[in-house]
Amino acid sequence: MRIFGWGKPRIEGQIGYFNLSEWWVNTFTEKERNYIVKKYRPMAGGTTGADRNSLTEGKILSTTQTVGMFLSGLSTWFSDSIEDRDIARRILKKATEIIDSKNDVMGLHFTFQALIEVWYRDRDTVSHALDEAVNACKRQIDIAPQAAKAFKKEYPKNHLPSHVGFEQLTIIYGKQSKYSDAIQVAKEAKKQGWAGDWDKRIERYEKKQNKQK
Repeated sequence: MRIFGWGKPRIEGQIGYFNLSEWWVNTFTEKERNYIVKKYRPMAGGTTGADRNSLTEGKILSTTQTVGMFLSGLSTWFSDSIEDRDIARRILKKATEIIDSKNDVMGLHFTFQALIEVWYRDRDTVSHALDEAVNACKRQIDIAPQAAKAFKKEYPKNHLPSHVGFEQLTIIYGKQSKYSDAIQVAKEAKKQGWAGDWDKRIERYEKKQNKQK
């Protein structure tokens, strides 16, 4: 349902800048929107500050931030409770729908990372949460080579950071006694150069795998 039209106030701020106004009002209730605005208070310069509503107020003329990075960053403010994580998942659902991996692989990388975290935290209370976390891990791993190239381009002097998808999937497989799968994931992460204690993980899972035989 479209609610924008003659006489309706225009939404500005980050929501307006990224053309998310219709999604914003149709995805969240007025109570939820007020709550999101109240809780989202990133500390930064310019028009974004602890005492200002940067989501829907203020004219933004340009930004180096992509819509993917904005949405994935916004979602991280909502992880404290099951109710908050439901909000985060709706934000991240929108991100996965509109991000083009060719143009914003970093945004998609962090979107999947946030999805992993919000689903995994509810693994004991939501029946399908663990499956969703595994799926998000696999989707982040699928774009890992492109993400690695993007990281190296952006930070040429730095090593690759840790990779939540690889790490979380090895942990999940380990807990499920799928040691062969855990070893395979850890070896791939090491091969691609993502930071982590991959050798220790591989050694640990190989010992456990041998005990199974």
